[in-house]
Parts: sequence; C-alpha cells; structure tokens
Amino acid sequence: MADQPLLRLTNISRHYGAIQALKNATFEIGRGEVMGLVGENGAGKSTMVKIIGGFDTGYSGEYFYDGEIRRFGGPTAAEHAGIAIAQQELSLIPTMSVAENIFLAGDGVPRIASKGHLARKAGPFLDEVGLGHINPLRTTNRLSVGEQHLVEVARLIAHNPQVLILDEPTAALGETDSIRILEMVKRLKERGKSVIYVSHRMDEIFKICDRITVLRDGESQSPRAAADMDVNSLVELMLGFELGDMYPRRTPIARAEPVLKVRDLWPDGILEPVSFDLYPGEILGLAGQLGSGTSEILGAMAGATKSRGGKLHYRGEEFLPTRPKDAIRRGIAYCSEDRKRDGLFLGRPIMENMSAPALETISRNGILNGARERASTAKNAVKFTIDPKRLPQEAGVLSGGNQQKVALGKWLSISPGVILVNEPTRGVDVGARAEIYQILRGLADQGEAIVVASTDIQEITNLPDRIISFYRGVQIGELHLADMTSASILEQITDPFHEAGIAVSEKAL
Repeated sequence: MADQPLLRLTNISRHYGAIQALKNATFEIGRGEVMGLVGENGAGKSTMVKIIGGFDTGYSGEYFYDGEIRRFGGPTAAEHAGIAIAQQELSLIPTMSVAENIFLAGDGVPRIASKGHLARKAGPFLDEVGLGHINPLRTTNRLSVGEQHLVEVARLIAHNPQVLILDEPTAALGETDSIRILEMVKRLKERGKSVIYVSHRMDEIFKICDRITVLRDGESQSPRAAADMDVNSLVELMLGFELGDMYPRRTPIARAEPVLKVRDLWPDGILEPVSFDLYPGEILGLAGQLGSGTSEILGAMAGATKSRGGKLHYRGEEFLPTRPKDAIRRGIAYCSEDRKRDGLFLGRPIMENMSAPALETISRNGILNGARERASTAKNAVKFTIDPKRLPQEAGVLSGGNQQKVALGKWLSISPGVILVNEPTRGVDVGARAEIYQILRGLADQGEAIVVASTDIQEITNLPDRIISFYRGVQIGELHLADMTSASILEQITDPFHEAGIAVSEKAL
C-alpha cells in the first residue's frame, strides 16, 4: 500500500432535514487495501457509501480521489472514474444470460455482438470472481443467490474499477456462498484493487480486512489495523461502551415432556418429511444453509408455507395449519426472515404493528378499544426495549434493529406458547443483536418454547440450546449443547456425508 491514500474524504457532513447523518466524518482507503466500514444501524454507513459512490451529492466537505479534488455528479460519473458499488439489492435482469448482464451497459463491446462473442468476453471476469465454471450463456435466474451476487461484481469489474464497494454482500447468503465472496475479495486485493467492505458480520471483517473504520452516531473513529483488534474491542468502539457478552449464558434444559411434537411434516421444497420435538424453556436451532429447508419448515409450522402432509401435536391437539390464522389462534407466533415484506406495515404506526396479531383481544364487535390497545402495546414495547413514546411513529422510520424488535415484539400480543423466528438478526447491528438475543433468552427462561432458523454460523452456534441440522432438504442430525461447535455444525450443514464416503448426489438428491 502506498502512503498516499487512493481515496480520502475529510470533514464530511450530511443533513436530511433535522437529521444529521454524518458529522465531520473522515474516511480513507489505500491502493490494494481492504477497508472494513462498520457501525450500528443509523451510524451513517449507508450515507458514506452513497457519497463515495456518487449517489448523494448534497454533502459538505472535501473528496480526494487519486490525488485530485473530486465531486461526482452521479453514480455514472463515479463509475467512469473507477469507483463502483455492489449494493445489497441485485440489479441483474434474471431472464438474461450471465454474459448479457455483465455487458448490459454496452461498455467494452461492439454495438452489435453475438451471444458467443459476449460469452468469450465475459470469461475473464467470471474467472476473477470465481465463476469460471459457469456457462456465460446460462440465464441468471438459474444461478444461486450467491452466484448472482458474484455476477453482479463481475459486471462491475468489467468496468475496471480501482475502488469496489461491497455493501453487506453476504447478508442474505449461506456459508458456502459467503466463502465465495470472501475468496473473491482476496483475489481482488491481490490484483491491486481497493475494496470497501461493509458488513455486520464481525467474523468476516476480521478475516479479510486490513483496516477497519468505525462510524458512531455519524462521527468517524480513526481507522485501526484489524490485526490490533478483536471482536470485543471493535464492538466497544462501535457502541462507545463495553457491551459485555454478546450471547446469554446457557444452562442445561430439563427435557421431560415436549410442548410441541412435529411429526412427518413435509413442506414444499423439502425432499423428505421431518420430525422433531420442542421442549418448554428451550431455544431450538434449525441449522442449514440457504436452500436447506429450514425456512420452509418454520413456514409450514406457522401455516405460511404449503405442506404435503404431517401433523403438529400441541396442547392436546393434532393439526396441520394451512394458513397463518390457524397457528396464531393456537398461540404459535411466526417472525419471518423478511420484516419489510411480510413482517411489518412500514407505513403504519408502531402501535398498530404491535397490536396487529391480536385485534380480537383489543376490539369488540369490530370496534377498536384504543385504551386497551395503548396499554397492551406499551407493555410489550418495554419488554423489547422500544420507547413507548415512539409508538405513534411510523415503523418505517426506525432503524433495522428497532424494526426487528417490533417484528418480534408484536407477537407478545397473542401470549404465545411457541415462537418461531427465521433469521432473528439479519441486517441488524451488533448492539441490537445482543438485545434480541437477551430478549429471546428471557422469553425462554419464562417457559416459552422458541425455534430459531439461522444461516449465521456464529448465531446458530451460540444462541440455541440444541440444534437440528439440515442439508439440501434432508434432516441430517441433532447436536446437544456439549457438542455444539462451529466446526461440528459446519460439517453437518456443508458436507455431512464426507466421512462415510457416500456421494451427496445419492443421499440428498
């Protein structure tokens, strides 16, 4: 790395009305450096990324790039200068081929080009992101989500950027696809590219970043060498105080009589029926990569996913929910992995979101009892560390962490006996993560039975009391607390048949 930064922003401030997103913040990255950009939700990371990528021009401060003062008028100007951003939301066209997506802007190829010519031109860029084995003429929607993210980066690399911004590239990916992303970042660094890596996943930050810049309440902290820090010191820098233990302490659970029995449940997307038991006061983890079937299992238990058969045995009743209402009226709560799509009414007040599952208990003859609604939602808001004074505000103005707490907290309104949570902290900052873990453990300590599905290996290792593993739609095994390590879980969810010498295709296809 040269002493002179390739890109440096100084005294950057940005206001959105009365909200100050950045306050005299500074950011820099050297040539061939991987710089981590971390902070809580609302700390200013997205604003900084938008300014660097040319999406936000309403800032004050100085922007130096390659030794010159710059001020890009838009993302196209920044991209032409060599600064590209791969955002969380993919911008690919699913029905077009991989090669067509890479050259969609028309740069670097003749105005009239055959598909074969595009395929040959795309080859080197696919090699660079680790997709050299992919046929460039394959339609993009036939790729895994992780492969599509790599195609998105290949599209950007085709423009020969000097600075590549990766904004939460693994947030929605399983372990295997996440490893591909990290390997790609290492290859880009070896080629002298500079990478700004934005992520909530602490383990990834330490695996690939040279230095780390922390934003806290819109203010930047001096960049630190990743080798000189650990997770605890980084979290303390992000929060401004010592967090303590991220995960609550676990003690052995007395497993006498199951509170819920799942028998031969066969959701669409699963290769064979699954069966397991859930005990009072237990947090049961469903471990698996994206596509392993864990999401479908939770959805089927909640009546949100269609099933070919099976039964739930709960509170002396045997049934199979065919719609969410069937589970809700029995006291089974379900928090999906996508809070913005089907977890919250973002344009409605927090109070309405918190009371939505239990309208029957706060209304009579179709008329809402406002006092009862306010009392109920205020009580549950406090349990999820949501300020009751904010209940009249729209849910959409909350940070990702607070939105997730509302998506979870609303289910207390039905006094659930079983709580199903898919990806409990996806897109949530470290402080809110710790709060959510403590809340879930507190509910379990009160006797609630909780099932958590997560593709975050640290989360699924350290939060549950017991784990059931899945691989490609097949139930693999069960791990109890004494045997739960990241290594043992990864073996079961990524290559469970290796030691036995059984071909995966024979067992799981």
